[in-house]
Amino acid sequence: MSPTTQKRWRRGPIAAAILALACTFPPAAHADPVNQEDIDQAKAAESTTSASIAELEARLSELNTNLEAAQLNAQIANEDYLVAADELSTATADAKTAQDDADKAAKATSSARADLSAVVVQTYQEGGSAMSALAPYVTSQTLAEFSAAEVARLRMGENAESRVRKVEAKQAEADSLKAVADQKVTEKETAATQAQTAKDTAEAAANAALTAVTDTQTKRQALLSQLATQRGTTLELETRHQEQVEAERRAREEAAAKEAAEEAAKNAAPAPSQEPTQTPSEEPTQEPTQEPTQTPSEEPTQEPSQESAPAPAEPEEAPAEPEEEPEEAPAEPAEEPAEEPAEEPAPAQDVPEPEPEAPSYSGDAAATAIAAAKNYIGTPYVWGGESSSGLDCSGLTMMAYQEAGVGLTHSSRVQYGEGTHVPLSEAIPGDLVFWSSDGSQSGIYHVAIYLGDGMMIEAPTFGYTVTITSMRYSGAMPYAVRPY
Repeated sequence: MSPTTQKRWRRGPIAAAILALACTFPPAAHADPVNQEDIDQAKAAESTTSASIAELEARLSELNTNLEAAQLNAQIANEDYLVAADELSTATADAKTAQDDADKAAKATSSARADLSAVVVQTYQEGGSAMSALAPYVTSQTLAEFSAAEVARLRMGENAESRVRKVEAKQAEADSLKAVADQKVTEKETAATQAQTAKDTAEAAANAALTAVTDTQTKRQALLSQLATQRGTTLELETRHQEQVEAERRAREEAAAKEAAEEAAKNAAPAPSQEPTQTPSEEPTQEPTQEPTQTPSEEPTQEPSQESAPAPAEPEEAPAEPEEEPEEAPAEPAEEPAEEPAEEPAPAQDVPEPEPEAPSYSGDAAATAIAAAKNYIGTPYVWGGESSSGLDCSGLTMMAYQEAGVGLTHSSRVQYGEGTHVPLSEAIPGDLVFWSSDGSQSGIYHVAIYLGDGMMIEAPTFGYTVTITSMRYSGAMPYAVRPY
């Protein structure tokens, strides 16, 4: 091969490669240049997407707020109805009692008139003329009719005069009780009207809450779908993300509320909490040490005077020897069995006897109530409900403690006054915990049973069922109630 031919062979592949590379790049004349306008448009699109996401998230938050407000209004309206129903029940009972009293007084008046009639007949038969004078006392229906009658009491004697006065007194009592009965009936009618109005309001609020639940769920799904599209994720991931955001928000609120409750407990709880803790702890320790060593001192003189029936006053004035002999003899057998079963003799020797006994019964009552409440898990929330087919919050607590033999009113506001108040920080399983819209008893709208370890059982609100959940401190009353 000649040198010229070799040069041509080498140039051929190189030219082909250059031509292939040239074909892969578009001509410079046809390229779209990126200018500032393109950059601004990209930034605007990104900003619009971010604004849309922020708006969707704000609308989701607003939906949650509106739903909570609707449910709260429904709970408050339900509580208003329960209070009105309780007041109607009380007014009805008062009206019946007042009417019964009025009927008895009227019957007693009639009996007194019949007794006086016998005197009138006797006076007439004896030739007297007192019948016309006594007629008003026999026939008059009201005390006012007696004012115009002039009675010849001097002609009737002391016996007849006493019976006339008896009629007057009975009639006055009957008139008074009749007025009370009429007033109670009016109060009953007013309470019935208020109860009906509260019932209508509660029904409307309940329907609004249920509608809000349905609408919120529908709108929430639509917004979550839009968010997933905007972010390029899936509906499932976006739902989980929003649930996490909502859970974190509530956790922050709960942490702040719990911290505030604990701070309030530190400032207010020490005074009431010291009394119950000192009585069981100090007294049993002082009794065994003081009885053998300080028998003639002040404590033994107080113990027999308050609790032991025999010789309450003699041990104080008599010498110490007769006191020690009867006290030591029964004290020794009393202390020996006391050490084996724990603290049985302490309640028998001290004034606060019921305190050691109460926890044993109270513990049983609380345990029974908790077990009964757990049997209702899954029962739907129904306003005013008090059966296995449906319960509201106070219906659950009422039915649970009913199993334990403790009567509670079907109203969380009323239940707040049906027991012993204890600081919320000292609540034990079985205590009732409450929530209020304004921190007062009149603002209470919810109640639950505390289970311990930061858990509780409740009938939450419309659209939910009886469940066990974590204790909520936001809006909680500073005191729990021990209803036994």
